[in-house]
Amino acid sequence: MAKSENNKRLPKYTDDFGREFFFDNAKFMLIVLVVLAHSIAPLTRNHDTEKAIWILINSFHMPCFIFMSGYFAKSYISKDGKVKHQRLFTYIMYYLFAQVVMTLFEYFVLGYKDINISVFLPRQGVWYLLSMIIWFTILPYVSKIKIPVVIGFAFVFGLLVGYDTKAGRFLSICRTINHFPFFMMGFYFNKEWLFKIRSKWTKLLSAVVLVGFFVLAYFNSDIIATRLLECSYDYYDSILKLFTEVPFMWVNRLIFYIIAVILCAAFLTLVPRTKTFFTRFGSRTLQVYILHRFLYFCETEYEWYKLPFFNNYGVYKMMLIAIAITFILSLKPFEYPFKWIAKIKLDPLLKSEHKTN
Repeated sequence: MAKSENNKRLPKYTDDFGREFFFDNAKFMLIVLVVLAHSIAPLTRNHDTEKAIWILINSFHMPCFIFMSGYFAKSYISKDGKVKHQRLFTYIMYYLFAQVVMTLFEYFVLGYKDINISVFLPRQGVWYLLSMIIWFTILPYVSKIKIPVVIGFAFVFGLLVGYDTKAGRFLSICRTINHFPFFMMGFYFNKEWLFKIRSKWTKLLSAVVLVGFFVLAYFNSDIIATRLLECSYDYYDSILKLFTEVPFMWVNRLIFYIIAVILCAAFLTLVPRTKTFFTRFGSRTLQVYILHRFLYFCETEYEWYKLPFFNNYGVYKMMLIAIAITFILSLKPFEYPFKWIAKIKLDPLLKSEHKTN
């Protein structure tokens, strides 16, 4: 009797299907930060607080998101060491559909008539899907290399690609290479490493780290190359404020990598392991990531951020709106198009093509 009562008191970390609450919690919290960063971006030009918040978020939110994508990529590799073709195909379909819909939206709704239409030039925000396709494709090969070698070369390539002025939006090469180290670190990550060091003291330290970085960003925003945080610019177009000499430009990216790793670790340490009121929405972050972009385009195009409503305490109002948008776009009705795309199977297509031939 006493034993059963003790078992009831033990915290529950997974649902009945073995899905861990921690990862859904982390993904939902990260997608809130993604939406928030985009919503306050137009306010950063003339407001120090908004700029410091933007710098803090952009210093780790996509690296952490990609880190988690790498972690779950383990399940996309089959027993024979090959990537599961259906999962790769699904991401290709996600990318193509998102690319087409966003292009049509920009052309017909926003009135952008000079759009450079190409499947190899991802629209705003779709770069993540294209990068995932590239990472999934090469993963079976790089995963056979020793871990220190893969991660070491990933960071080195990330430092060097900034010197290439031709690496940019085409195939999202710049962002793909810059973020690849986080993807591979996630792939090799063992969640027990994090859970073993979690304590009230490490959580306190993590909170201090995040707050401390925000304070540093607030008082030093003028020397932070914000373009560098987006990982889509070469060093020459990043408007560097430190280490501007060509032989030392790579140091700027190295500093970003170090800060991103520290902030990612601090963030993940603070993510709750048990079920929360937002846990169930953590499985629907992709739809939020894609769909909120349409609202962001409208905000910047029609300058909604200049409405009188945002004159006082604008950043706090934006926070509430970002959270509300995230919850709304996480609802099931917005999931249906993505489920429909995921139901498109590759095998029947291959069989029909084989019969035709």
